[in-house]
Amino acid sequence: MPAPKRKGEQRSDSVPLPGAVDQLEKITRLLALLAVKGESQPEKIKVLSGAGFSNTEIAELLGLTSNAVNVALHRLRAKR
Repeated sequence: MPAPKRKGEQRSDSVPLPGAVDQLEKITRLLALLAVKGESQPEKIKVLSGAGFSNTEIAELLGLTSNAVNVALHRLRAKR
């Protein structure tokens, strides 16, 4: 018989609730957008890229094309 869990502990054999992963992804995207609010477009792209978002994800978040994100990142890297 396994030891009882303390309040707040999660069982290692637990499975996420249906839709929980989708909800977590939405929350992550909203937090990312809040983190770059008020920044210039290139700065937003730089921050989101540095946070691990793919170019396609950045494009979707910012309402851009993937090509626009690729060009912006290329220009940012060229400035270094």
